Amino acid sequence: MTDELGRALRGTLTTAAGEAPAVPPGLLDQVEAGHRRRRRLRVSATALAVAVILGGTGAAGAVLRSGDEPPAAAKPGKLRPVAAAELGKPIKVRDRWPDAVRSLPRKLPNGRPLQPIALVGEDTLIGSTTSSGVADRLWAYDLKAGKATVVTRVDTPRTSYDTTFVAGGGHIAWALARKTGGRTVVEIWAVPMAGGEARKVAEAGSPTSGLVIDGGNAVWETDEGVYKAPLAGGATEKIPGTKGFGIVSWPWLGSPGAPVDKVGAVRFRNLWNVRTGERRTAVLAPIDGRWSCGVTWCVGSPADKTVHRGAWPNAVQRRDGKDGRSLPGEPIPGGMVIADRFVVYRPLGLDSRNMILYDLHTGRLLDTGISMRYQSIKVSSQGEPDGGSVAFVDDGGTAMLDLTAIR
Repeated sequence: MTDELGRALRGTLTTAAGEAPAVPPGLLDQVEAGHRRRRRLRVSATALAVAVILGGTGAAGAVLRSGDEPPAAAKPGKLRPVAAAELGKPIKVRDRWPDAVRSLPRKLPNGRPLQPIALVGEDTLIGSTTSSGVADRLWAYDLKAGKATVVTRVDTPRTSYDTTFVAGGGHIAWALARKTGGRTVVEIWAVPMAGGEARKVAEAGSPTSGLVIDGGNAVWETDEGVYKAPLAGGATEKIPGTKGFGIVSWPWLGSPGAPVDKVGAVRFRNLWNVRTGERRTAVLAPIDGRWSCGVTWCVGSPADKTVHRGAWPNAVQRRDGKDGRSLPGEPIPGGMVIADRFVVYRPLGLDSRNMILYDLHTGRLLDTGISMRYQSIKVSSQGEPDGGSVAFVDDGGTAMLDLTAIR
């Protein structure tokens, strides 16, 4: 969805770390240290491994074709309370699915810290390095041979304040935000993974909160709508009818795209598949708070101005109004569903220093074995249902959680 995931994870894990002595709060924003941008560039629809799918393509919700009006909504089911005793002890991911967690080097052979972008195959790590807080080079690191080569240099003007990367379709793309003439300009750039000179693909023209690689095209969302342009160069095209929509999980767009902090609000209530024309509308139980939806699941939480005491009243429910549950505990970060299946969730009183996931499919808690002492989280998505992984970075290394290995 947006950069809210990284910020929300930081807040949640800060709370958890405070309850676990000697574990400092460690999760920072998705972007590496020194990047100061406040709006995230979504990274999704790659065919690579360092990824988190925010949403998916499960069939749920009211369905209609482009141009039709939504049918009358069915009444949603009630939310079923889930007690701590029902959750049980978290399953250790490393024990049950040994291939789900992999350790990757934090630094290049030359000693420079590497921020992961994508893992190509089993042994090639694509990443970026920074100088004075801004990206300066893209690298391909052959883990088996222990050799790293420069893909391209990144030209980052002094007036820029963020660069965020995605990978897919044999390319690396990035959106570079800079100030010029008192306004923000976002440029889309790309380079083949095999190396070469970077090419300016397009100028976004307004702050961009989403960037996707779809085959040979870059796709991004702006305040004016969703645009696309060929990575190899060509005309920029606005996708008709996309004003007010955000990218949920490409090719699914959702509206309203901006978060609304009031009771009864539903972010991404309406879905639109811009490839097929299919549309879906969320039908959710009323709560004393707001909902944020992916393609199949929605997460409910109190609006910021509501007052609550004790455990945070989380809620989860399928977009079609089925399988609703209330999950009191610590807040679910950003109302995000990962890989259309998992949420980061910790019941009150759980004694663990690791990242804990709740599996919406099975109702199980999962102990990832990944400590909360990491410094940043790199998020992207493969654009494939039920797939993806997420990389956690700290000084000692990079831990990659492959969600496709969890059965």
